[in-house]
Order: sequence, then structure tokens, then C-alpha cells
Amino acid sequence: MRVTNSMVANQVTFNMQRSLARYLDLQSSVSSGRRINKPSDDPLGTLRDLDYRTELSKIEQYRKNISQGSNWMSTYDSVLADVKDLLSDAKEIAVAMANETYDEAAREAAADEVQSIFDQIMQLANTQLDGRQMFSGFKTKIKPLEFSSQGVVYKGDSGTIEFEVESSMRQRVNINGADAFLKSFSVLGEDADLNVGVTLDTLLADLNGGNGIDLGTGTFTVTDLNDLSNTSTIDISGTTTVDEAINAINAQLAADGLSMTVSLGDEGNNLKVDTTQNGLISTDTVVNRLNNGLGVTPALGDIRLTDGAGINAVIDLSAATTVGEIISEFNAQAAAAGIANVTMGINAAGTGLEIADTNGVPLGLSIENISTEDETASQLGIFGSVGSLLVGADLNPEVSYEITEISGSTASDLGLAGVYHHDTAGSDLDPLLTADTLLTSLNNRIGAPSGEFVIWQGERSLTVDLDDSAFTTVQDVLDFINGSSLGVEASINDSGEGIQIRNADSYRSLLIEDVGDGRAARSMGLYGSSDMSGTMLALVNALEDNDAEGVGMLLENFDNAVTQALEKRAWVGSTALRLETTDSRLVDLSLSFTGLLAEVEDGDMTQLITDLATYETNYQAALRAAASIIQPSLMNFLD
Repeated sequence: MRVTNSMVANQVTFNMQRSLARYLDLQSSVSSGRRINKPSDDPLGTLRDLDYRTELSKIEQYRKNISQGSNWMSTYDSVLADVKDLLSDAKEIAVAMANETYDEAAREAAADEVQSIFDQIMQLANTQLDGRQMFSGFKTKIKPLEFSSQGVVYKGDSGTIEFEVESSMRQRVNINGADAFLKSFSVLGEDADLNVGVTLDTLLADLNGGNGIDLGTGTFTVTDLNDLSNTSTIDISGTTTVDEAINAINAQLAADGLSMTVSLGDEGNNLKVDTTQNGLISTDTVVNRLNNGLGVTPALGDIRLTDGAGINAVIDLSAATTVGEIISEFNAQAAAAGIANVTMGINAAGTGLEIADTNGVPLGLSIENISTEDETASQLGIFGSVGSLLVGADLNPEVSYEITEISGSTASDLGLAGVYHHDTAGSDLDPLLTADTLLTSLNNRIGAPSGEFVIWQGERSLTVDLDDSAFTTVQDVLDFINGSSLGVEASINDSGEGIQIRNADSYRSLLIEDVGDGRAARSMGLYGSSDMSGTMLALVNALEDNDAEGVGMLLENFDNAVTQALEKRAWVGSTALRLETTDSRLVDLSLSFTGLLAEVEDGDMTQLITDLATYETNYQAALRAAASIIQPSLMNFLD
């Protein structure tokens, strides 16, 4: 094949252009400091470069999100700190104004101050950041809270604003106003006790807070302590109501001849033991119960048995504690003194002592006191001449019955276990409040409190008149409240002792107050508010009404409100810390990706400059070679 001048020229030109291209590429790399200036420089490295740059771009956006989230947290922290301080200020005012020493004018001034504090809290609730309402959820252009003299309504929504702060990790950064200012920290009436009274119709199963009576055993014993042989075993295992139990007890007591009955207690919440003094004694009767419980004063001592001549015996009774021991001591010591056929016993009527002289010819004895300080004989009713028979005076023993368990806890459950010396009220039987409980049985059968109370929920209200004839049972009151337009739930509280009202509308404050000078809400245990905003309004109203009691009843609410604000601030603090930690981690990650990117992109400047010098020399050589090989032709000189 013939190599022409044209072919040589073309090859030389091609090589020269390639040398120029290499030289220019090196020039670009040296000027930019980068090894890769276009994809063709390193296709695989370019892919890695793009991946690293994508990750760095994401990290940059994450850090912007974190910065914005941190701004939200900083603002929330400042707002909640101010709210907590304002609540503390309001509590200080409430503590002072709960003192009865302040007058109406002072409380009116305090009401204005608390109203100002409340207005400041509402302003804080409307805090904006970058033109967005911070407490409105997604409705960031709407003021979150709307308030009037009796209620607060949340106008935002429950939207959760989240920022992406890492791959597949989103962080909530907002608090809605309902959660911050209207969240319930209690249920009104949850600790209320309406003191349900015990009636004849009360079920035994409802007593003792619904734990009922031990009917599995169902038996107990009643004993006359003045005569231990006089006992009665009571069985109520087949009864279901208080009336049936009382009838069973009294029927058995009567059948066994015990002068004791059981009835409804005057306190309205218990049973009562009614005792009747029968005046009978026995050898079991304790000396201290004699003479209507006064015993022998100052103490049981000596008596003198004498005929005024040869017989002069002193009988020492000081060791005796029962009538039986008195009799034993007398008979033993009389016999030891040689006084035959003279004995002591209980008189025929069973009401006192007697001394019998059964000698064929009575000894002409008499019983005397030892001294004016020791009147044992007189107080035992045996002072005087014996003759053939000295019948002592009535000793009138104090009534004394004991109710004890056979097994189980039946008597204790009825509030009756114990010793009774007179008519005595048993312990509180604490009946369970049920839907069917009659209002007339509340407050220990006095009945439901009279008057009205009003339930405020945001801009809505409901007045409950407990004197309304339509209310007969607890269920009637519950149905009336639950059937209203309010978003509340009225029910019997967990303890089964009272009515509670729960705020079921998280977007509205709840406030319950008495109407006028009534006390219905307080007596029902419902007065007050279950949230921060309602509590502030309640305090303002109580101060304006010069109501020191109402102010005092709200103090615990302020502790709860402050705690709630601190809990929200704690969440803000933990979120801010989480954002800060994440940002620190992203900074480290960014540095790592920047290093990897540099390894792919950046050139070795020493090598690049050396190569550039080499390629420049090569290019210059190529130019000289081309100039000598490619000779000018006629065409080079033609225009």
C-alpha cells in the first residue's frame, strides 16, 4: 500500500490534536484541582461522585430541618417557661386569697390581677414563628384559642407537624393548644363521696363499698356478759337486704330472751344496737359493772359480820372481781371464822345478793361497813340485819353484751362486732352508690343537696337543678347530663361513692360552679375545673364572688397545671436534645462523605503539574514535527 503525503499529514494532525486534548484536560484539572471534570474522565468515579453528592445534599436539607425544629423548640421552651411562671403567680394569689382575713375589695382587686395573668397566658397561646401559629396544629393561620368569661375553645386541629431529620426518621416539632392549655389533669368528682345512707331496702351485697357481707358463714354470737350462759347464735345467711338481716337478728334475740335489738342507726349509714337493762346479775357479772357501771368505790374492800357480841368477823372481798368470787370469798371466810350455816348467794329475783342464816335459831347477825371510807357493804346492797334472810338491794348491773364471730367476718361486716354497754351506733357500712340509688338516701338519708349547679364547656353550658322532681335516682341525674349537648360523660366514680363528670371534648375547657349562693356542686364533690384554662376562669369567678372557700378548693389544680406545663417543657427539652444529637451525628456524616468525595474528585496536584509539563513538551514537539512534515502547498498562499 502506497503511503501518500496526505495520509502522513492526517496521521500527524490526529496525533497532534490528541496531544492537545490531553494537554487541555490536564490544564482543566490543574485549574480546578479536580481529577474528574466531566463524566468521561472516570465513568465509575462519576457514579460514586453523584452518590456522595446526593447524600451530602440530603444531609444539608436534614440540617436545615433540624435548625428549623430547634427554633420551634426554643420558642416553645420560652413560652412554656412563661406559662409556668404565670401559673405560679396565680397560685400565690389564690393561696393568699383563700385566707378569710381578706375582704371583698381585696379579692376584687385580686380577680383583676388573675384576669390579667389569664390574658397573658392566652397571648402566649397565640405565639407565632415565621408567621405560623405554633399551637394550632395544621391550621397555622388560625389563632388556636378563643375564650370568653366562662370557657375556652380550641380552634386548631390535632395535626402533627413533623420534620425529616434523618433518612426514614421524622421528628414531631409541634404542640397543639388543646394539649397544652385544655388537657384534663383530673376528673371532677373522681374522689367524691355522696355518703349513701343505709335503708331497709339496701342490699347486703352493696355494703362495704360493694364488698358485701360475709354470708358464706353468715353467723355470729351475742352474749350477755352479765350472764355468760345467756347467749344467742344469729344466722343471717339466707338474707339479702338490710331489712331481712335486721328481722333475722331481732327474731333470734327475742327467742333466746336477750334484751337487745338491732335497728337502723340514727347516723343514716349504719346499724344500731339497742340495749335494755334487765337488772339481772349472775356469778359472771363483773364487780365494775355493778351500780350502773360505777362498781364499788373507791374499791371493793372489807365487810363486817357481827352479832354485836362474840361474833365479829371481817370478810375481805378485795380480791374478788366477779359476783361469783364475792360469794365464794364470803362463804369461805365465814365458815373459816366458825360462823356455821350463814351463806351468801344471788337473791331469788336475780337482781342482787342475799345472806341466809339457816340455823334453827338465827344468830342475830348483821352486815356493817368497816368505816366511812370503806362502804363495801352498802354498795353491795347488803348493809343491815341478816335475821334469817337478808335480801340485798338491786345492784343494777350495767348492760353488757358482746357480739363475736363464730367464724368468718359476718358481725364485723355488719359493723356490729364488739362490746356494748348501752345503745351504740355500729360502724359506717359505706353502701355502694348504684344507678338505682335514690337521691333521698344520699348524705346518709338526708337526701341530695338542694339547689342548682352549672356545667360550662367552652361556649356551652347546662344547668342541673337537683330539686327537679324528675330526678328520683342517681341514674336520672346521669341521663340528664349525658343526654345534653355537652361533650361530657357523667358516671359513678371508680370508688362507687359519688358521681363524676369527665370532659370528653378535648377542644373545650370544663368548669362546674354553683348557681347563686347554693352549694349543690360542692356538696356533690363536682365544683371546680379539670384543666388549666378552666381553673383560671374558676379562680377569677371565685374571687369576684368573694368566695374564699371556692378559692381554696382550686389550689391543688394549680399544682397540677404547673406540673402539666413542666411535663410539656420536659418534652421540648428532650426533643431539642434529640435534634442537637442528630445534628452532631449529621455533621460527622457530612465530613465522612466530603472525604469520600474528595478521594474520588480531587487530583494529585504534584502529579498533575508534572504531567502537564510533560504533555506541554510533547505538544510543542508535536507542533514542530508537524511543521517540518507538513510542507506548505500552493493552497496555503491562496486567499
